[in-house]
Amino acid sequence: MKKMVTLAAAVALLAFACGEEEGVTPQEPERPEATSPANVLKNVELAFNNRDVDLLKAMLSTTFVFYFDPDDVGQNPPGSQYRIPESWSYTEFCAAAENMLEKAYSLSFTIYAEKVGSPPAGANKYRAEGVKLKFLLMVDELNGYHVDQGYFNFEFERYEAAGGKSFWRLVKWWDFTAYPYGDRATPVPASFGKALALYFKI
Repeated sequence: MKKMVTLAAAVALLAFACGEEEGVTPQEPERPEATSPANVLKNVELAFNNRDVDLLKAMLSTTFVFYFDPDDVGQNPPGSQYRIPESWSYTEFCAAAENMLEKAYSLSFTIYAEKVGSPPAGANKYRAEGVKLKFLLMVDELNGYHVDQGYFNFEFERYEAAGGKSFWRLVKWWDFTAYPYGDRATPVPASFGKALALYFKI
């Protein structure tokens, strides 16, 4: 009888511990205020990693333009008849990004924003060039695309929010991460734009 009571107590304790563990909500990384271009890029990274399209949209100007790597222009994403254009508008970019964030099996995005620098005092525009990155997209459990070469260029603008506080947002984003087409490695090397174009609905 004593053994049965001890076993029952152990099971109850285990159930309590499991329930307590399930009740713990992982804490999201803190979102920095977009008071600098570097912080804008940190939030873009967070938006992709946390699948938060609203945060991504908040970091973009409504006049935002995404420029594909020139080597991608005119190419077809795998399994698609869509031809990659020279650029996307804010609406096109956000539509593809939202689909990716909803449907990707998994993704991981790192933008090395530490060396982006700071705009001069009073500047309303700022350009950052040669920004390195790492990106991994899995479309399912076995198939995916990775980006670990090349760079991005960005252009930012400063704006004033209600209350007079200044913030920055992205106006232009240039992708220079293309790989040769036809590579058979897994995950397949790809440009960031090519991976994003997989999720654009014609």
